[in-house]
Amino acid sequence: MICLVSMAMLLFIPYQALAQMQVRVKPVLLAPIIEQLPLSGSVLSPRSSDLAPQESGQVKRMLVDEGDRVEAGEVLLELDAELTTLELQRLEALHEEAQLMYQDAKRLADEGRKLIGDKNISKSQYDSRLANEAAEEKQLNQLEVQVQMQAVRLERHMLRAPFAGVIGFKNTEVGQWLGAGSAAFQLVQMDPLRVQARIPERYFGEVRTGTAVTITVDAYPGEQIEAQVDKVVAVSDVNTRSFVARMDIPNPDLRLAPGMSAHLLFLLGDQNARSVMQVPADAVVRRADGSTVVWVVRDNTAQVTEVSIGRRNKSHVEVNSKELREGDLAVTLGNESLRPGQNVTPVQD
Repeated sequence: MICLVSMAMLLFIPYQALAQMQVRVKPVLLAPIIEQLPLSGSVLSPRSSDLAPQESGQVKRMLVDEGDRVEAGEVLLELDAELTTLELQRLEALHEEAQLMYQDAKRLADEGRKLIGDKNISKSQYDSRLANEAAEEKQLNQLEVQVQMQAVRLERHMLRAPFAGVIGFKNTEVGQWLGAGSAAFQLVQMDPLRVQARIPERYFGEVRTGTAVTITVDAYPGEQIEAQVDKVVAVSDVNTRSFVARMDIPNPDLRLAPGMSAHLLFLLGDQNARSVMQVPADAVVRRADGSTVVWVVRDNTAQVTEVSIGRRNKSHVEVNSKELREGDLAVTLGNESLRPGQNVTPVQD
């Protein structure tokens, strides 16, 4: 009899009192939002040059091969410089002779300057000595310039690396005649390398020098490279409505190579940016009529608020609503079947 009475009493107890629905909640935040912009890009070399000698000649020695790593100033090849060396030696001998001739002419001119004061030398003899001194000095200076020019020609028989990098291709061999200006090597800078991506024009004001970027490449899955935007090329491509952002990244071990594809994640905004209302992405519910709402729990009661969506990052979405307050508990799990005013038990993650 007692059991029958108990069961009858249960029929009159509201359903909500027997078991309130549990929902997962997270607090509404008022803070700057760091938006994430994923894009694809490419790994490039900042500098690549086809190297050619400035003098013509027969290749005497090859000091590097394709794939070799070289330092700035390193000799890559030598041209046969026998005749150039002999000509330099001839000019140096003439320069030494001209130096002796000038010293003798200067001695006679100095004597004439003393004698002319005592009237012990004629004016014509004095003028002749001064003219001879000037002529010998001019000859000495001309030969000095010729020696310097020939020394430069001799130096140019060696092809040096203008910057550090890796030899991309070799286009000559020992014994081959190489004309001045004919490309012998391709030199590619490998450290640092440059990552370049095209940014949609709507982000022109947000991607700037110093913007943080996380870079990954397919060759090393799971590895991340933290970088910053070094330069924004503020010239938009009229076909793609985009502009270029560049990041230089260290590559001392040569693990990266030009031509690799890159995946970039730009972090837009910073902690000093304007604070905005934001909710977890799972708290946003899109209705069939196109409206967007967020469910919140206040005093264990579900309440619905219509919102408009702004920027987003990986975990949160910027929302605009006059009814939402910082610290409100936004429902992230169980919000698909809620009814306004329904009693719920919030459980924070």
